[in-house]
Amino acid sequence: MGIQKKSAINRFECKNHALILLVFGMFFFCTSIQVFSQELLEVAPPQFRSNGIHGGLGFAGLIGTATINYERVLTQHFDKFITATFAKVGLGTYGGWGGNGQYLFVQYGILTGKKAHHFEASAGPNFELKGDDLNLPIAFGFGYRHQKPGKPFMFRTGIAFPETLHFGMGLSF
Repeated sequence: MGIQKKSAINRFECKNHALILLVFGMFFFCTSIQVFSQELLEVAPPQFRSNGIHGGLGFAGLIGTATINYERVLTQHFDKFITATFAKVGLGTYGGWGGNGQYLFVQYGILTGKKAHHFEASAGPNFELKGDDLNLPIAFGFGYRHQKPGKPFMFRTGIAFPETLHFGMGLSF
């Protein structure tokens, strides 16, 4: 009986050793597998919305202006100094001591800046619809624009002809 008991204990110990080896082997196998993951992709910065409508008021001495503009973003390159180009059409009215009238302009422009603060410059032909006080056939402007890429709200201020010293707000969509 002593021999049988001893061989049963040996078999039990062998089974325990085998189980321990199996668990240890599985743990070692599972933790030593090389894991390959995807590369981190850079998230593209949000783009400007393609269309925008903004209005503005301008003042210069004895002349006041009110203008509404439709704007279309043509190109966007956030890795370059000029981050966007746009075309816009504006319809406005002016009035003052010298007379009043309406004008229409078409402009091509640029935006610089990658985040919310942008320098804006644009130029194009100016057409007088009514009145005779605007003798310059060119419309142009320089200014500051606050607009976060991907967001609808924009605020503009600057100096322009025929808009004069102006400020305005609008939405892009």
